[in-house]
Amino acid sequence: MRTLAPAVAIALVLSACAAGATQVGSSSSASATAPARRVLVLTQTRGYHHASIPTALSALTNVARRAGFDVVPLASASQLDAAELRGVAAVVFLLTSGELPISPAGKHALVAYVRGGGGLLGFHSASDTFHHWPAFIRMLGAEFDHHALPSTGRLIVEDGKAPATAGLGHSLQMFEELYVFKHDPRASSHILVRLDTGRGGPDEPLVWCRREGRGRVFYDALGHFPQTWSDRRQLRLVSGGLAWAAERGPGGGC
Repeated sequence: MRTLAPAVAIALVLSACAAGATQVGSSSSASATAPARRVLVLTQTRGYHHASIPTALSALTNVARRAGFDVVPLASASQLDAAELRGVAAVVFLLTSGELPISPAGKHALVAYVRGGGGLLGFHSASDTFHHWPAFIRMLGAEFDHHALPSTGRLIVEDGKAPATAGLGHSLQMFEELYVFKHDPRASSHILVRLDTGRGGPDEPLVWCRREGRGRVFYDALGHFPQTWSDRRQLRLVSGGLAWAAERGPGGGC
């Protein structure tokens, strides 16, 4: 076997080292840009405490894990700060209520996280949370005002092509505690599902999605009863809403 000239041998070694460095750099870059998989879930209450919270958390966790997310329950809103929010896929306010303990810095961090491209999801009494924090109300899209006695309502699917509503059909019947909000969210949100109030009745949106800066916000007013969280239609809303808000996939009209 002929021996390579020293100059040729050195050139081959340098070429191999450069190729290896490129592969390592590409791997590091891919890892750095891979989508975040953590979802922070808050269920703290300082107002009405729903008996459905454990069932809701279990259902949401199952949906999220099937989609490849790592669910991280938070004991208190005081944990929401810039460090906790760094790199997470979404923050979920799951049946929270009242004025939760969050610092001014935490409030600033949450708003900056969402507007900077983060995902925010709220379910049912999330809209009955932070009544004295206007920025949160604006981000979520509405503020809870009242509800009548639970009843079976006919829900109209306004946009059946969105990730959260695909496959739900044009309407559905559901026994729920149906919220009414202080202001109509339609002006700032893309309505996905509304209550059929009858001809000439007031507009009563129940599920919507919206943009907040570069972030995505999804809200679903259903979920008062434990049974709702085993209803495949609610789970469809949860699954599609999480996918849209956290994955930053197709906009679905929002």
